[in-house]
Amino acid sequence: MKKAEYKVVSGPEGLPQLEKRVTEYLNKGWKPVGGVGFNAGFPYQAMARIVSLPVKTRNNSESAADSTAEHPLGAMDAMKKLDELT
Repeated sequence: MKKAEYKVVSGPEGLPQLEKRVTEYLNKGWKPVGGVGFNAGFPYQAMARIVSLPVKTRNNSESAADSTAEHPLGAMDAMKKLDELT
């Protein structure tokens, strides 16, 4: 199963610090969403990524309706969805 994570990165000491922090998140698989925003003189950047969650195993007592539930996205499809955010 996949899920999206969203985080807002700040640079309280200015743009050079924001650039450093955004670079760290890029190297961890995060992608920027939108442009840099400013509030009270501080820069902010929204970041998002898709992560995998452990898949729960099904037991025989689950209903047939549960077996028709949407299947988790593959890695490529999940990244396409994430690309749509940017």
